[in-house]
Amino acid sequence: MPGTILALGLVSVVLWIGTDILRTRLIAADTALIRAASEIQADTAMSHLWLEEYLSGDVTGNLEEIWRNLDRADELARGMLEGGRPGSASRGLQPLEDPGLRQRAERLRSRIAELREGAHRRLEGLARGEDVGVGSAPDAEFDRRFFQLYGEARTLEQAIEVQMERDDSRSRLLLGGLLMGWITLIAVAAMGIWSRERHRRRAEEALHRSEAQLLQAQKMEAVGRLAGGLAHDINNYVTAITSQCELVRMKAKPGDPTSGKIAEKMDMVIATSGKITALIRRLLAFSKQQPVDPQVIDLNAVVEDLRGMLKRLIGEDLQLETFLATDLWRTRVDPSQVEQIVVNLLVNSREASPRGGKVTIETANVTLDAEYLRQNPTVPVGDYVLLAVSDSGSGIAPEIRDRIFEPFFTTKEGTDARGLGLATVYGIVKQNNGHVAVYSEVGQGTTFRVYLPRTLEAVAAPDATPVAARPVGGGETLLLVEDNDELRNATQGILEALGYRVATAANGIEALAVVERLDGRIDLVICDVVMPGMSGQEMVERLRTRRPEIRVIFMSGYTDNVVLRHGILEGEYEFLEKPFSADRLAAKIRGVLAA
Repeated sequence: MPGTILALGLVSVVLWIGTDILRTRLIAADTALIRAASEIQADTAMSHLWLEEYLSGDVTGNLEEIWRNLDRADELARGMLEGGRPGSASRGLQPLEDPGLRQRAERLRSRIAELREGAHRRLEGLARGEDVGVGSAPDAEFDRRFFQLYGEARTLEQAIEVQMERDDSRSRLLLGGLLMGWITLIAVAAMGIWSRERHRRRAEEALHRSEAQLLQAQKMEAVGRLAGGLAHDINNYVTAITSQCELVRMKAKPGDPTSGKIAEKMDMVIATSGKITALIRRLLAFSKQQPVDPQVIDLNAVVEDLRGMLKRLIGEDLQLETFLATDLWRTRVDPSQVEQIVVNLLVNSREASPRGGKVTIETANVTLDAEYLRQNPTVPVGDYVLLAVSDSGSGIAPEIRDRIFEPFFTTKEGTDARGLGLATVYGIVKQNNGHVAVYSEVGQGTTFRVYLPRTLEAVAAPDATPVAARPVGGGETLLLVEDNDELRNATQGILEALGYRVATAANGIEALAVVERLDGRIDLVICDVVMPGMSGQEMVERLRTRRPEIRVIFMSGYTDNVVLRHGILEGEYEFLEKPFSADRLAAKIRGVLAA
C-alpha cells in the first residue's frame, strides 16, 4: 500500500509539472493573441495615417505601406481564427477556441476588409478629381470605419486578456490542488494511515449507501410490525376495560338513580374506548397493516372526523382552515387511505412551514374536460371529487418538482425524513384511479390537488333495525382461552353474567388439561389466535382429534394480515375481532351454538 501511495504521489508530481508546462503554453498563446490584437490596432492606424497624408497632398506618402499594413492586419486576424502560418506575420498564433472570441475576431476581419474597401474608394475618387480629403464626406465615413475597427480590436484584446487571467487562475488552482494532493499523499504514506482495514471500512460505507433504500424499507416494515403488536396489546386492554364497564351496567338495578348514574359513567368510558379503537385503526392504516376496504364515502365527513387530530398534528404555529363543499359528490375509496393522504399532506405542510402560517383543506366537485386533458394527457376526463391541501410555506423549487413523488426522495438530508410521505400519497391515489397535481411557487406556498373518481353509488345507510335483546345462555359450558389476565377475567365475568358456565385457561397447554379434567363436557371454545407456546389454531387442532364436532370462536386483537398468516378467516372458523362489546360477544356465541 505505501508503494501504491508513493506511485500516486509521483503521478501527482508528473501531473503538476505537466500542468505547469500547459499553463506556460497557454499564457504564451494568449500573450501572442494579445500582441496580435495590439499590432492590428497599430497597423490599421498607420494605414489610416499614411492614407490621410497622401490624400492631403503629401507626395512622400507611401501607398505600398498602406496596403502592406492592411494585409498584415488581415493576416493577424486570420491567424486568430485559423492559426499562424510559418514565415508570415501570424506565425506562432494559436486559433481562438472560445466561440465568443472567435465571433469577435471574425467581425474584426470584416472591419479590416471594409477599411480596405474604403481606402480603395477614396483613392479612386482622388483619381477622378473628387473631394476625398480631410473633412470630406468620404473622409468622415473612412474615419468612422477606422474607429469601429480600432474599437473592435481593442475589445478583442481586452477579452483575450480576461481569458488569459482566467486560464492563469484556473491553472494556479489546479497546480495548488495537485501540489496539496501530492503533499497529502506523501504525508499519508509517511504516517501509514492507509491500512487495509481503512480500505475495507470505506468499501463497507459504499455498500451501506447502496443498501440505504432497502434498509429503510425494512425499517418501515418493522414499524408496521410494531404497530400491529401495539394494536394487539391495546385492543386486549380496551376489551378488558369495556367488558368490565358492561359487566357493571348489566348488574345495575333498573329504576335505581345511583345505578343509573353509574351506567352513564360506564357509557362514557365505553365511548372513550371506542375512540381509542379508532385511533388504533388509523395507526394500522398508516403503517399499511390494515387491509384495503373500499367504501362509498363522504370526504367531508372524513375530514371533519380528523379535524381534532390534525390540529394536534400541525401544532399551534399553523392555522388550520377548511372549506368543505356542500352537496359534495361521493367517491369509492378506503376511508383509512383518505385519512393517510390527509395526514401525509398535512405533515408535508408542517415541514414546509417552520415559522408557522396557514394550512387550508378544501373539497369540491370538479369535472376534468378535454382542455385539462391537453395539459395532462394521462388523466381520463370525467367527474372527480377534489381534495386540496394548501399551505403558505417555503414552496417547492421548479428543478425538483418532478421528483417529489419519488420514493425516498427528500430535501431534508441529515434529518429523520425518509421521503415516503408524498410517495405514499401518489401510490394511494393511483391505486384508486385518481390523479394528483401540485402547484407551487418558491416563498409563496404549495397546493396539492387530489382528484378521486366520482361514484354514483349512495353512502350505505346506517342499520335501522331495532336493537334486539341481548341473547343469554342456557347453562352451556364454555372454555375461554386467553393469555391476557385482565381480558380473561373481564370476559369470564361477562360470560357468567350472560348465564354460561365458564372454564378458563391462560394458554393452549392449560386448555388441553382443562378439557381432560372436564371429560369433554364443553359446548364451545373461545380462543385467542396468537398465544405464547402454542397458537390457538394448534390447540384447536389437537382438541379436535378427540372431539371433531366441538365448536370454536377465535378472537384476536392483531391485524387481519397477522390473523390470515395463522390460517384464520378462511371460512373454517368463526372469528371475533377485539375489542368487542358484550352484545357482539353474546350474539356471536348464540349464533355459533344455534348453528
